[in-house]
Amino acid sequence: GDCEAPCQIACPAHMNIPQMNRLIAAGKFDESLAVVKRDIALPAVLGRICPAPCEGACHRKTVDEPISICLLKRFVGDEGAEPEIISAPKTGKRVAVIGAGPAGLAAAYYLQIKGVQVTLLDKNEKAGGLLRTAISEEILPREVLDKEIESIVKTGVEFQGGKDISVEVFETLKKDFDAVVVATGTVPENADFFGLKATPKGIVADKDSYQTSEKNVFAIGNVLRSSRLAVRSVGQGKEVAFSVLQYF
Repeated sequence: GDCEAPCQIACPAHMNIPQMNRLIAAGKFDESLAVVKRDIALPAVLGRICPAPCEGACHRKTVDEPISICLLKRFVGDEGAEPEIISAPKTGKRVAVIGAGPAGLAAAYYLQIKGVQVTLLDKNEKAGGLLRTAISEEILPREVLDKEIESIVKTGVEFQGGKDISVEVFETLKKDFDAVVVATGTVPENADFFGLKATPKGIVADKDSYQTSEKNVFAIGNVLRSSRLAVRSVGQGKEVAFSVLQYF
């Protein structure tokens, strides 16, 4: 058999889908949600909007049809009890995450539970980014989005809404925080990119570490290149948390 399930390889967040499925089959919904949250900070949200690249790789479709992975993720997100998070000891490090869309929310969550104090900044008064403004209520009910954002903030993340980040403010953040994660979403034409090395498509960052031309600045999500896959942004949020910790 496969050393690793093809669905897990195809998932941009690299979630352990087989383990999630086995726990659901055993009726262990809370444990299944805990497995999902290791890699996906917004399971109920992505369970409603993800185009499910994992299902395209599912071996079961050679028999009849793929496992309904996305629906199962939505189910445990809705029905599973939020796992108790035992955060790592405080490191004394502080990180500013700019942009409270899927990428920024995930980065904030995984950094915070690893002992880093996160300040999450967004130009809008409420967190969520395009999840809140570009997806209809019928597809993504706001109470589902708000519930999952609340679970992230409850870990200790400090959210500041209504914050426009100018180049001057960005320079201050670089000095005041140990690291900065840029997750502002798709950038407009002629953007200044906060003085970071960039192309017309987005900020230039190392493909493995997400580190930009400034050593303590990292960039993730659509600010790198436009993508319609929120799960990719969420996966990068988890990965950049690891990179920032390695940088520290």
